[in-house]
Amino acid sequence: MIGVCLGAQLIARACGARVYPGTREIGWAPIVPTARGRDSALAELAGANWEVLHWHGDTFDLPEGAELLASTAAVPHQAYAIGKQVLALQFHPEVLPRDIEAWLIGHTVELGKAGIDPRAIRARTAEIGQGVAAAGRRMFARWLDEAGL
Repeated sequence: MIGVCLGAQLIARACGARVYPGTREIGWAPIVPTARGRDSALAELAGANWEVLHWHGDTFDLPEGAELLASTAAVPHQAYAIGKQVLALQFHPEVLPRDIEAWLIGHTVELGKAGIDPRAIRARTAEIGQGVAAAGRRMFARWLDEAGL
């Protein structure tokens, strides 16, 4: 099972962990992998300098038995694994550059309230989006392979 953003939060909650409002992160920024994260499928993101798209305001406590894979300064639980069968990501390595415009349009009010200029996200997507998308595809493929799926 792979959970992305809300999916990671739902997995955490289903495992008994708390989900709650946290620091809003929207835009391109790096994650910091743990030692376990650097040895996991997340290592594929190193090719993108660990930079990913963040787009969340809620966070969660790490579920019991989960291994932390990555953090940011503002949000300590960015990625975790439960055994080889569960990968949970608070960030969005699945996003394709061609999809970002729909995100920007669909979240215009949210971006405005947060004081985020959509042009900055659009420009950064043009710079790194293809490389991050390729790294994300490699990460998912490696995880599926390592999970035996």
